[in-house]
Amino acid sequence: MSASITHQVHPSIREAVFPADTAALVAIIREYVQWLDMDLSYRGFEHEMQTFEQTYTLPSGLFFVAEADGDIAGCVGLLRHSNEVAEVKRLYVRPAYRGLSLGAKLIASVIGKASTLGYAKLVLDSVPQTAFAQRLYERVGFTETAAYYANPVAGTRFLELVL
Repeated sequence: MSASITHQVHPSIREAVFPADTAALVAIIREYVQWLDMDLSYRGFEHEMQTFEQTYTLPSGLFFVAEADGDIAGCVGLLRHSNEVAEVKRLYVRPAYRGLSLGAKLIASVIGKASTLGYAKLVLDSVPQTAFAQRLYERVGFTETAAYYANPVAGTRFLELVL
């Protein structure tokens, strides 16, 4: 089967189900971090991966997956900071699936769910390697905000969206 056939299938977005999606999601997130070419230990990355199901199960958080032909094509997470604020985490679309508007669909899904859950604001941090994602965030209404953790990587932008 050629790659072009994959793109003729309409991808779907759904909430992750644990433990069924755990291994595949951890794998795609590790792929994303490798793509970033960054050491995320300063943000507790290994602990996040080891406690993935607990961290990303409501009420503390959740994850969405984009699927195409039964493969995970992309993902995005939501992590609770407080009753009012949640953080958008790990938006990533695998290179083979880019150009299908999956990033926009994933962000729309996470914004909609955050609204349903009663959050007043979403925040995120975005490193320079994610310039394309930053333009997507701006298109859906995210604006610059103050840093919400100490010692970010040089060039990190902090964005927020009031819901």
